[in-house]
Amino acid sequence: MFAAYSQIGLTSKRFIFKTVILAVCVCMWALPAIAGESPQTVVQTGMDQIFEILKQYPQDTPARREMILAVVDRYFDFEAIARLAIGPQWGSVPPEKRKEFTQGFSRLLFDTYIGDIEKYAGQKIAYNTKSVAQGYTVVEALVKEQGGPVSLDYSLHLRDGNWKVYDVSVQGMSLAVNYRSQFDSILANGSFDDLLRTLKEKIAQVCASNRC
Repeated sequence: MFAAYSQIGLTSKRFIFKTVILAVCVCMWALPAIAGESPQTVVQTGMDQIFEILKQYPQDTPARREMILAVVDRYFDFEAIARLAIGPQWGSVPPEKRKEFTQGFSRLLFDTYIGDIEKYAGQKIAYNTKSVAQGYTVVEALVKEQGGPVSLDYSLHLRDGNWKVYDVSVQGMSLAVNYRSQFDSILANGSFDDLLRTLKEKIAQVCASNRC
């Protein structure tokens, strides 16, 4: 009897040990790919993953865009980009409207970003960290096209121990600043609710073109 109970106890311990090991492995696999990585690695890994998806799925479909969005979500800080695009008025916007705007704006920004990235699939890209400050840095992705090099500058900041992109500039043109000029015009003549309505209309136009 004692031997039987001992065997059961030993078996249970082995089972628990294996279960714990499996759980640890699953948790490690589920950690974000960018955790603890350098800013340049974050940008290069993200772009490589996007280019691989574009290569495997050349047809532009909602399913492919969802796969790319899943990659972008891991290393883009859309809330920070939204805050930058709105400017000083962001502080007076209620939290629920900030969230609504960020969700909508991320879809619009994603469509613009992917439209640029798709053009550079298959091109040679050189990466370089241009500047580093306390918690901030800029990583350049220099696309070597036949018509001349194209510069993509990724502005990153350190958030919760991970480097996150909070703006992208294409040939010196900031996506956030470009949208901010449009948003400033709307907010100067209307309310934040007017901006949300305009944003929804733009997203509807994107979806009508089968790009969401």
